[in-house]
Amino acid sequence: MSTITYKCPSCAAPLTYDGKSQKMECGSCGNAFDVDTVRQIARIEQEDGQYENMSWDARDEAFTPEEAARTRLFSCSSCGAELFTDETTVATNCAFCGSPSVIPAQFTLETKPQEIIPFQIEKAQAEQMFHDYFKNRKLIPNLFLTSRNVIDEIRQLYVPYWLFDCDADGRMTYRGTRILTSRSGNYRVTTTQHYLIRRSGTLSFRKLPVDASTLIDNKITESIEPFNTEQSLVFAPETLSGAQANRADVDAQTSQDRANQRVKTSTLDAFRQTVSGYSSVIPQSASINLRNATSVPVLYPIWQITTKKGGNTYTFAINGQTGELTCNIPWSKAKFFGRLFGMAGMAAAIGIAAMYALSSLGVIK
Repeated sequence: MSTITYKCPSCAAPLTYDGKSQKMECGSCGNAFDVDTVRQIARIEQEDGQYENMSWDARDEAFTPEEAARTRLFSCSSCGAELFTDETTVATNCAFCGSPSVIPAQFTLETKPQEIIPFQIEKAQAEQMFHDYFKNRKLIPNLFLTSRNVIDEIRQLYVPYWLFDCDADGRMTYRGTRILTSRSGNYRVTTTQHYLIRRSGTLSFRKLPVDASTLIDNKITESIEPFNTEQSLVFAPETLSGAQANRADVDAQTSQDRANQRVKTSTLDAFRQTVSGYSSVIPQSASINLRNATSVPVLYPIWQITTKKGGNTYTFAINGQTGELTCNIPWSKAKFFGRLFGMAGMAAAIGIAAMYALSSLGVIK
């Protein structure tokens, strides 16, 4: 046996039936509702709960034997990275850790990238971006503002992604209130109106990338988005000439969780922006159904630059197509608080000078 608990549309507290009024009453907020209204709301919530579907069709194709013959695989004994390139490129250093301990490995007919975006940013440009980053940044530690600020390693790397496409049908329900105030004689009367707000619609997501490598933090790869997918080429081993690619070690099924999170967050934000004119809005339920949901493996270009300061290694990642940059360089707390206290001292000095001037004029006694 299962029980059904009807919840208040206003505050979500349990409702009880009152025989005298023949209404469902809330002991928390004091509101009362017709039985038919409560049943209709419960039916809507049940339908929305059954509506949710966020599954994808992964288009996971393998290398053909002929393509595999034109591809070489290397394994790094230092960091464990598996890197592949075309048959003409000789791997001498790991594209991740820079270690020279890279050895040939047996290439297997695993997932083949469907598309690849070539590098548009050359090595000299990436190095210049590194040096330009430190210009006019007042809060960077002095350690990075010296002439010894040099690049320790710069690596050209193709990073594996799963690329997701879908149409997201969403159904959202919110509880909203409008508060009205008026005067009645000596009394101020406050009236709170409660609303059940529903929204439904479709958002289309195209070329949504999710990093398919555990060796690179998702925060880094998402920070250098977006990529211009219109410049993608059909993958062939020869497109890797001179560079290395990290083998995907996150499958499509695992990447779906991250894709679903990004789709859901964007959908919830888009729907919430359509609800306005209320004193308060509280989300009550959300359901998303994916249609035409597919994912394909691709390779995108990234420059990785490392510099060592004070015994620590700091990393720059540059989008090899657009030049978008991210890094883990810290800001100087000493400089920040120094500037903060300096501004506070200046404001205090200005205030004292103003008071002295007004006192001299007899305005302040």
